[in-house]
Order: sequence, then structure tokens, then C-alpha cells
Amino acid sequence: MQSPPRHWLFYLCISTALLHAAFQSVRVLVSYRILALGGDAATIGMVTALYAIVPLLAAVRMGRAVDRGHATVILRGGIVVSTLGVGLIALSSGLLVLGLGNIVLGLGQLLVTVSGQAFVSILSPPGELDRGFAGITLGVSIGQAVGVPVAGMIAATHSTGDGAVETTGALIAMTVLAALALPFVIGLREPPGSGRTAKDGPPQSVRSMLATPGMKPAMLSSLIVLASVDLIVVYLPLLGEQFGFGVLLVSVLLTARTVASIVSRALLPWALRRIPRRQLLLSATAGTIVPVALIPLVPNPWVIGVLLAVCGVFWGVGQPLTMTWVVELVAPSDRASALAVRLTGNRLGQVAVPLAAGAVAGVAGVASVFWVTAALLSAAATSTWRALRS
Repeated sequence: MQSPPRHWLFYLCISTALLHAAFQSVRVLVSYRILALGGDAATIGMVTALYAIVPLLAAVRMGRAVDRGHATVILRGGIVVSTLGVGLIALSSGLLVLGLGNIVLGLGQLLVTVSGQAFVSILSPPGELDRGFAGITLGVSIGQAVGVPVAGMIAATHSTGDGAVETTGALIAMTVLAALALPFVIGLREPPGSGRTAKDGPPQSVRSMLATPGMKPAMLSSLIVLASVDLIVVYLPLLGEQFGFGVLLVSVLLTARTVASIVSRALLPWALRRIPRRQLLLSATAGTIVPVALIPLVPNPWVIGVLLAVCGVFWGVGQPLTMTWVVELVAPSDRASALAVRLTGNRLGQVAVPLAAGAVAGVAGVASVFWVTAALLSAAATSTWRALRS
């Protein structure tokens, strides 16, 4: 197999950062757009769930395609689809089109996520998976840290004094940002012979993967962490409105969580040399239970910022470590499929958890979403502890 392209991880991380600047900003802006179009907390939950429907149904199929050697075309196509999804949301004038745009954007993120993670597993030297996954998730965090406040500033600048948040200008800016990710991956290709061959045998079934010891706890930890981040992103604007926080302040608070994740992911290789991996994996869920539960109880932006930063530190290490955990449980020829199974679990959580949280919020108020999230983190921490103990 020939050597990977020079600086491939750097270019992949830049592209990832640009895309996730758009993805995360859109998630925040969509909440404000729903409110402006007459929606409520339950509507936010339903539209958020739409984002995950196509990935839930198609992730494993895309993973199989990547394992057959199609990572390049899937990555490029995913960037194009993502750009179209953001543009559709920017042009939406009703909840129906907004929901459709969220579905398209969810498909785009599926394509770029499966193929991008696969490039890490394909091109990383032996023993360097943690570094590669930490790098790509660091790109995610940097993109979110830059994109959300920029989108917030654009929205705040264009908003009127009647309290309504004008999101169209910010969404158009994010459409351009997503399109800029494509040039950075034009030269990125999987090496010849990296796809599945006859000597690899038939692909491992999803049932067999799930039966592998450790796979279910790894997926549950990843699912709950990602769902928790999503719930914070989509419901903090609603909680912020109750507390009297403006769109720019909410964007800054969300950025505190993201910046903390950047720091923890940048320091992950250093941390792994000093702290046992099992402790880091367990901290991703256990370390955030109390901070999440406290957020709706203290209507002080400084305190909420600190609580979100604590969450960001622990959530930041969760995603790259569970990626490595998952791919090391299967053969190299099935790694993209295993990551896709993990992603399917993530999207299942992104469909079910927001729907449940939206229903709870509609009855018990927005604060209840944060307490439900804390309970889910407790369940995931217990599952991880049991798996790592054995």
C-alpha cells in the first residue's frame, strides 16, 4: 500500500472544522428560526429528530460502501449535500421546508462523518488511531468554537429591536462556509487496495458486531454523550430566553463548552500517557452528571459558562476514545462498518432522545430536559463502568 498523502490529517481536520462550524451553528440557529415561525419546545424536539432520520436508516449501508473503497466519493458528495442542506434551511419560510432542510443536512453530515472517520482508520499508522481520532474531533470542536459565535454575531447584527432573532444572514454565511470545505479534500484519496478484498472474507454482520463484548457499552457512551451535547445546543437558547439571555450571550456560553473540548482533545495524547484509558472513558459521562443537572438551577451566565466548560472537558475525550474502542473490536476490513454501527446508535439517540425531551419539556418545562439528560448520563456511566471493570 502506498504512503498516504502528505499532511492528509491536517487537510481533513480543516475541512472537518469548516463543516462543523456550519453544522453546529445551524443547529443553534434552527432553534431560533423555529421560535420565529411560531414553533415551541416540542417543535424543536421534532425538527431536531428529523436531522437524524436518514443517518439512522442509511449509516451502515454507507459504512459498507466505504469499506468497499468508496470513501473519496462519499466524502466529496457529503460536502455538496451538506451545503445544499444549509442553503435550504436559509431559504425556508415555513416549518415544512425547514424540516426538509434538516433532513438533507443530516444526510450530508452522515456522509462526511462516515468517510472522514474511515480515512483516519485507513491512513493512520499502527498505534496512532487515538491521535488521528483526537485530531478529527479537535477539528469538530474548533469549527464549533468559531462557527457558533460568528453566526451569533451575524444574527445579533441583523436582528431587530422587537426581540425576534433574524437568522437568514447567518445561515447564508454558513452555507458559504460549508462549501469552502470541498477544496481541502480534493487531493484526499484512499490508497489502492485499501478496500475489502476476497481474502478478507464476508463482512461481519451488524448482529455479530453488537454481540462483541464491549461494543454495546461503547455505543451507549457515545450515544448519550452526543445526545447530551445536542440537547444542550438546542435547548439552551430556550432556557436562555427564560433567563433573559440574548442570542449572542447564548452563543458565547455554548462556545465555552466547545473551547473546553478543544483543550481536552488537544491534550488527549498527553493525558493517555498519564491517566488510565478506562478512567478517561468513564469520566466522559460520569464527570458531567452534576454540571448538567445544575445548569437550569443557576440563572447566572458566569456559573453556567463554568458548568458548560466542565462538561466540554469530559465530553471532549469521550468521542475519540469510543471511536478507538469500537474499531479495535473488529477486523480492519470492517472498521468503517463498525464506525457506522456506532453512528447509527448515535443517530438513534438523536431521534429518540430529542423527541422524548421535547415531550417532557412541553409538560414539565425546559429545565426538565437538563435533568433527563443527567439521568441518561448516569445510566451510560454505569454501563461503561461495568464493561471496563470486566
